[in-house]
Amino acid sequence: MSWFVGCAEEVGVDDSPGGAGGGDASSDGSGGSGNQDGGVAGNDGGWPTGSFGSPCSNNSDCGSGFCGDIGQGTPNKVCITLCPTSGACPSGGYCTFHADHGYVCVPDVGNQCNKCTVDAECPNIGDRCTPSPKIDRFCARDCSWDSTCPSGFDCVAVGSYPPGMPVSDGGVPDAAAGEAGSPTKPLKMCVPKNGESCPCNSERNGVKRKCTKTNGSVTCEGTEACNGASQKWEGCTAGTPQAEVCDGADNDCNGTPDDDTDAKLCAGQGTPPNATWKCSFGACVIGACTTGWAAYPPGPGKNGCACKLDTTEPANDTCSATAPSAGSVTDANTTPLTLSGTLSSDTDVDWWRFNTVDSDEGTTNSYHIKILFTAPATNSEFLFDVIRGGACGTPDSKHSGLTSYDWCVDGTGPAGSKMGEKACGPTAAIHCGPHTKAYAVRVRRKPGATGTCSQYTLTVTAKGGGVCDFTQACDPQVNEAP
Repeated sequence: MSWFVGCAEEVGVDDSPGGAGGGDASSDGSGGSGNQDGGVAGNDGGWPTGSFGSPCSNNSDCGSGFCGDIGQGTPNKVCITLCPTSGACPSGGYCTFHADHGYVCVPDVGNQCNKCTVDAECPNIGDRCTPSPKIDRFCARDCSWDSTCPSGFDCVAVGSYPPGMPVSDGGVPDAAAGEAGSPTKPLKMCVPKNGESCPCNSERNGVKRKCTKTNGSVTCEGTEACNGASQKWEGCTAGTPQAEVCDGADNDCNGTPDDDTDAKLCAGQGTPPNATWKCSFGACVIGACTTGWAAYPPGPGKNGCACKLDTTEPANDTCSATAPSAGSVTDANTTPLTLSGTLSSDTDVDWWRFNTVDSDEGTTNSYHIKILFTAPATNSEFLFDVIRGGACGTPDSKHSGLTSYDWCVDGTGPAGSKMGEKACGPTAAIHCGPHTKAYAVRVRRKPGATGTCSQYTLTVTAKGGGVCDFTQACDPQVNEAP
């Protein structure tokens, strides 16, 4: 028996977004991607509904047309608007970067100077938990867009503060260097002027900072704490030489703070799970994870490294011959493939490769590739991109950012119809294939989603994926070989 390879409109193969026969469901379930409600509405007389900063569920709830989650550790969906190229944000707002919408105005919720130990404990997107020169940590809000900060604060480059701090986050110098979902300006944050601490108040009760006492020619350092009731720094522990602990102070009065091994400096902190300690700017943080574990999502050092890595890390981080092969799936049966893994950092991705087999069924063809997330049960964190044909490259825009995918030629029409390949054969007007193809699939985290170490599961089937929309025209994917 001879086989015809190719595609024709009668075959019913659809690979367009939103179509069931090769269409792909978008992450918001609407069949599209991004903003559903158009651009920013006029603001010449106030918004009739959903004013700036109001709680919202969907874009349509907001006069601006933008409902965004601005919460960093806790979800907080409010009405936002794009940052103006000239002028200022609406009253009570400032500009920061949002992975879904770009630079947007968000409401000031008093987040500047909140006490914290990690970024996730700061309220708004763009906030960074940073130590001051006096070692007390505070939430610093983003000022990358226009270098504007509240009175008493300077806008400084992330990585340059406090002086001597190792660079950990540098931003991108210009738009040409950026990628989708990444900021296009150098990252900056608001910090107190003159190397001072944030003010001591009720919101910062219990925060500790470095202090000094001089006895003759000897100066000793210790720590003092913010008394939220009196709004004063009290209880400086500096005095006579003591054993060094990780607090940023020179406890033994030898002129060098925190000058002992990390293990000794952090001995009072207990043993972090699957990790070792490191003393960094007066705080015990995770120094190294046990092989096979990651410190994700970011959290207090006491959490240790609680995220177990996939056994295929790091081979699955790129699309290559070393990416894990999950095997094959065929329309000869309904046995699925399951692809399960975890994303162990904000930038981690997992690549999977598998084959799909279009078997010879004589006068019909039930080949129907369906890929969808079956775990977690409620998925607001993970997306996937698809390359049909398996060739490594950049997935095209129509087949990126998906939560489900279909590509099918299976016949589901009534007898005698020419839908799909219900009645097909080597000499028939509509042919049976074969449509056998390799696939490459990349799993990634949705931009702006709060990261977890939850396991995802993609389920792949090649038969019985549901009813196809055979009104769609054949549209092979980019990278698909004939």
